[in-house]
Amino acid sequence: MADAVISSAPAPVMPSLAMFSEETARLAGRARRSVAWVQVGQRGVGSAIIWETGAPDASGEVEATVITNAHVVAAGRSERLTLRLSDGREIEGRLVALDPERDLAALRARARDLAPATIGDSSALRVGELVIAIGNPLGLEGAVTAGVVAAHAPVDPDLDLEPAEHERGPMRPRNRMARLPLVQADIRLYPGNSGGPLLDARGRVIGVNTMVGGGMGFAVPSNAVTHFLRESGRSGQRAYLGVQVQTVPLTEAQRQRFGVESETVALVTGVEPDGPAEAAGMLIGDALLAVDGRAIMGADQLARLLNRPGTAGQARALELLRGGQRLTITLTPALRAAA
Repeated sequence: MADAVISSAPAPVMPSLAMFSEETARLAGRARRSVAWVQVGQRGVGSAIIWETGAPDASGEVEATVITNAHVVAAGRSERLTLRLSDGREIEGRLVALDPERDLAALRARARDLAPATIGDSSALRVGELVIAIGNPLGLEGAVTAGVVAAHAPVDPDLDLEPAEHERGPMRPRNRMARLPLVQADIRLYPGNSGGPLLDARGRVIGVNTMVGGGMGFAVPSNAVTHFLRESGRSGQRAYLGVQVQTVPLTEAQRQRFGVESETVALVTGVEPDGPAEAAGMLIGDALLAVDGRAIMGADQLARLLNRPGTAGQARALELLRGGQRLTITLTPALRAAA
């Protein structure tokens, strides 16, 4: 009888749980230095990420761009918020850019020894990858949870989502973000995690935690933050109209009646006193159709068109739909420094 053949191939080596645990704790500890607790008085309203920093000045201070959620800023109801750093220091953060469509806000802050996060490429994220969330849920500073990526896609419109924040403020991003791809992870997020980082297994930020629903956590992809900062003109100036706008859909009947080709428009929901829009006669309820002949299909596109390179300080022609009638107004946006 022939001898049985026994394979000599080595069995796959599995990393020990102790090594895995140690590495997770190490990268979480390093990443905590880039996470801040957004506070109003003694009340925490969410988390934030030190996204990038400039060169130190003569005093050793650096200027930092800090990212959080738009709904966290809305809960604070102020353009100036307190950022509590991981070492216990409290510094002021000043709002410089806001995008409710993507639920993102950018703050500016100055201090010594600020540690910027390592930013990853969210487009390279794969389903099944390990992810780690760091934030300040329920008052627990620097708390960590872990899970895996379930999807990187638009949210199911039938899923009921809630912001992962302490206060249910007036800004509800769920409907506005329904068409945007989000990182969806099987991970537990709690009130106070909003605005904090979602990290990959190498400790790189691949998302900004924003909402919860259906037992899942949802994060704005890091690449969307990069586009947001580029569009807001963080290194220069950004156009300011003094209006609040929201992307709204049009029915087929409305499109035919008004002669509008796009399925959505940017609807003016608020006009700030003494702003360029009020001075030009813009009204709540106006639907913005085009800037300088370029069609507007939503609030995010309006921001991009207003901040196109080489257009700063120029008069702009805005085509509106008001009461079923088309009209064009000319206004010059104010410029606000993003720094």
